[in-house]
Amino acid sequence: FLVLATIALFAFYFGNKRAASGRQRLIQELFIVAGTLFSLSDFIVGPVSKRPDGGTDVAPGSLYVIYPILVLLLFGLACFYLWRAARNAGTNIRLRTQAHLIMFGLAGFIILALLTNIVIPAITGNWAISRIGPLLTVFLVGSVSYAIVKHRLFDIRLIVARSVAYVLLLGTLTGLYGLSIFAFSRLFIAHSGITAGEMAIAIALALLLAVTFQPLRRLFEKLTDRLLFRNGYDTQVVLDNISSVLAAELLLDRLLERGMREICHHMRLSGGAFIILEQGKVYKTAGFLSMARQDISVNEALKLPRTTLVADELDDGLTKDFLVNHGIRVSLPLRTREGLVGYLFVSDKLNGAVYSSQDVGVLEILRKEFAIAIVNAKAYAEISRFNQTLQERVHEATHRLQIANRNLKVLDKAKDDFISMASHQLGTPLTAITGYLSMALDEDNGSLTMQQREYVNFALEAAERLVAMSSDLLNVSRLSAGRFMIQRQPVDLVQLADQEAQQLRPAAERKGLTFTFIPPAEPLPKLQLDESKTRQVIMNFIDNAIYYTEHGGVTLAIKREGKMVSLTVTDTGIGVPADEQGKLFAKFYRADNAKAERPDGTGLGLYLAKRVIEDQGGELIFQSQVGQGSTFGFRLPIATPAEIPRHKASE
Repeated sequence: FLVLATIALFAFYFGNKRAASGRQRLIQELFIVAGTLFSLSDFIVGPVSKRPDGGTDVAPGSLYVIYPILVLLLFGLACFYLWRAARNAGTNIRLRTQAHLIMFGLAGFIILALLTNIVIPAITGNWAISRIGPLLTVFLVGSVSYAIVKHRLFDIRLIVARSVAYVLLLGTLTGLYGLSIFAFSRLFIAHSGITAGEMAIAIALALLLAVTFQPLRRLFEKLTDRLLFRNGYDTQVVLDNISSVLAAELLLDRLLERGMREICHHMRLSGGAFIILEQGKVYKTAGFLSMARQDISVNEALKLPRTTLVADELDDGLTKDFLVNHGIRVSLPLRTREGLVGYLFVSDKLNGAVYSSQDVGVLEILRKEFAIAIVNAKAYAEISRFNQTLQERVHEATHRLQIANRNLKVLDKAKDDFISMASHQLGTPLTAITGYLSMALDEDNGSLTMQQREYVNFALEAAERLVAMSSDLLNVSRLSAGRFMIQRQPVDLVQLADQEAQQLRPAAERKGLTFTFIPPAEPLPKLQLDESKTRQVIMNFIDNAIYYTEHGGVTLAIKREGKMVSLTVTDTGIGVPADEQGKLFAKFYRADNAKAERPDGTGLGLYLAKRVIEDQGGELIFQSQVGQGSTFGFRLPIATPAEIPRHKASE
């Protein structure tokens, strides 16, 4: 019963990962202990008497009938647990085969044991046959031994190695201690009694042997390890070394090459290979298989089960034939949550041994790390290719932009040359037109009717606008060519502004607008300015204010602000939208409401005004609100001749 109970307990733990704790475990163990104690009591077996003929009579106990039931129950429990382990093994053929072998040995043992220990003695009354019962354990021992040797039921090499080491250690210590005492007694002890000194010497010898125990133990362990673990390795060292390689390598080729080299080196393998898949096709291969007789196709690889396969543990069939033909001893799928990444194949071990549980366990851990590392390396390669492609496209686009920029510069120069030529060519006829129109208004050749005078005024205003436009275009051309020079001279800014106000006041009055000029509260010194260009800026500000104002008026104001003089032109016109104010002083730019109000504008006046004021060391003034008007102006420094910067050409 105790043997069967132990087997049932083993079967309960075999293949059951959750058996380490829980109520079921406690109930199982209590049942086995209680059943064992019960089977040893007088309730099962009564008094045993010897017959005159030398035989033995065994009197069954009062509850003997329960004993076969307990035996069958334990047998059923053991078979159930083994069947459950085989069912839960899934594709783990090794575990399923181990369970079947143990179940086969247990069934043979139980059937024969019941016949010799219960059935036959109960029928014939001859209990002598029960003596062969212990010999029947050979069925169980044989099947378990076969499972250990052939299918690695237990990895007992460490147990054997340590057992041999301790046997050698105990033998050595016993021999040394015995020889020492014998030699000492033969040489120094001449009487039968043991004195205190002799006892001290014996104790000293014992202490000496105790001190040498650990060095001798380590010595024998090393010797047995060399014999039984010649190709052994430290699992943690292997995992640490390969993990460091996976962490250090980002390139897939180097990762696979170094990874396979580390696996073969540490685990003493003859070869191995990676097959990396991408959308059902081979993406990359690396390594070699030492005994491969033919190349592995992707179709063959995809037909393999997506589980770890050990060739020595597989039943004969297509899968085993495939592995053997390609020199593969262990096949491991490389999987992540996204799917199958590829396969890791390893060949024979260099010592020719089969793969142990330690070997398969290490490879199981490594396949997960390799799967993640390969996915990361492929992502890195994809990013690198994308960056390279992006750099090539950027380089190509930059090259096209450089060509386009050179062409634009050529076109821009041609445009500037045309504008310069056109402005010069327009100057002479425009001067003649404005001159003759002015003479007509002065009635130098006769009086004009009111209607004629109105027509001539319109023509003169249009001609003057064309003159201003031509002047702006010419100045822009000079800016582009670097010939826009500031010619400084002493200028009375108040007088200059008053002259422009007097010239443009009639235009404001014709639109029904008020025009106000507010001079400074105190006289101002003359400023070092370019008179003609500054006059053009003031005229541009006043002309725009009058043109874009329909109701209200225009105010021109000059005042002193410390070491600066400010001039502002404020109107009650259409204003400038807030989202367009930042671009207002750019070349050829005009706000949308200004375009609608005055389609013939060029967008050069404010651009030139900004350059003229900044080149003279000043700054622009600008404020505006749609529908309420705008303020345009500038501030210029009051500087002595020594403080005035040298003339420079605009960029």
